[in-house]
Amino acid sequence: MVNGRFADGITSQVIQATLLQQGTWLVVRSADGVVLNRTPQDVATLSTRLGNTPRTVSLQADKGHPTFETSDHAGVESLLPKQKGAVNFLHKLETHLGLIGVATAFTLAAVLWFVAYAVPTGAKVVAMTLPDQLLEQAGDHSIGVLDRIYLNPSELSAVEQARIREVLAPHIPVGPEALHFRSWVPNALALPDGSIVFTDELIELAENDEELIAIAYHELGHVEHRHLIRRSLQDSAVLIGLFLLTGDLGGADFLTGITATLADLAYSIAFEREADDYALDSLAALGISKDHYRSILQRLDAWYSKDSEESDSSPSALQYLSTHPQTANRILAIDAYQPDS
Repeated sequence: MVNGRFADGITSQVIQATLLQQGTWLVVRSADGVVLNRTPQDVATLSTRLGNTPRTVSLQADKGHPTFETSDHAGVESLLPKQKGAVNFLHKLETHLGLIGVATAFTLAAVLWFVAYAVPTGAKVVAMTLPDQLLEQAGDHSIGVLDRIYLNPSELSAVEQARIREVLAPHIPVGPEALHFRSWVPNALALPDGSIVFTDELIELAENDEELIAIAYHELGHVEHRHLIRRSLQDSAVLIGLFLLTGDLGGADFLTGITATLADLAYSIAFEREADDYALDSLAALGISKDHYRSILQRLDAWYSKDSEESDSSPSALQYLSTHPQTANRILAIDAYQPDS
């Protein structure tokens, strides 16, 4: 006789009961001896064992789906011996430390492969097929949120803004009006729609127009390869993975993901290398020396390093350094660059 709880599958009522064997039948009785259910032993099914969680016996009836639940694993397995072997095997799998270790290692390897290879590859395929209308919407949304949270209005004179627009107009495919001026820290941001944000501080740091052109082409490299969209899709895939693991998917809005990516600009080293190559190829096609690009990168790196020392690793410094990792390696790549003949 096994103690547990019985549910008739018709009402929500659950009552204390016992399960016992009578010949080839399983009988459920209430605490006062009333028969609640009779099911042939070979028809009843027992749920698999998971640690010490209660087991459920599915019973037969004309109406509803009655069940009997118990924590007496040994007792209920003795009533359903034909299912005991499979149940015990599953239980051993769940409690065998060696097998748990193998399963854990396999799961970690699968997660790493998914994050490092499957997600980036899939994100690239999807990003390259997105319509331009969505990119324009993403660009408008992003600049609006950045203005509210991070960026300040530009203090450049109208004359200087017009001059820089004229200098960069031949190099920005979507037109001079796609060049936005703001104040923040020395930096430039590429938006999904192909527009670019230049900060006053970056313009002040540049010593000539060729350096601004070089930075513009670097940002256009991010646009050409759709790095921002790809990173946002990758972040969304990770959020979905977290949802599958935890059941929580708060804040997984696509456009919000784009804005979050813009905020920290955590481009991968591969993305930076692609954007650098795009800039170097573009400069070479125009006959502009790559030295201009090297110079502005070195000056940016020196500015942020100084800012970090003076401000004890200020947020602005950390943001830029995480955005453009390993500047020294990038400089070496620029020095080694040779245009295709």
